[in-house]
Amino acid sequence: MSAVVIQSHFIFGVRRTVNGNVCVCDEHTVVFPSGNNCVCYNIQQRWQRFFSGMVYYL
Repeated sequence: MSAVVIQSHFIFGVRRTVNGNVCVCDEHTVVFPSGNNCVCYNIQQRWQRFFSGMVYYL
């Protein structure tokens, strides 16, 4: 039986053309925008947390 290999095709919220859109909080955590939210991703334990944003219209 052959092994299954999974590769990501899309990472929502990260654009290659925008500079400075990924922030490194510590050696294990990165924060990046995704739509109207911020995503906090722990690269060591592989969990993510979403922080909901609010839109204010004047």
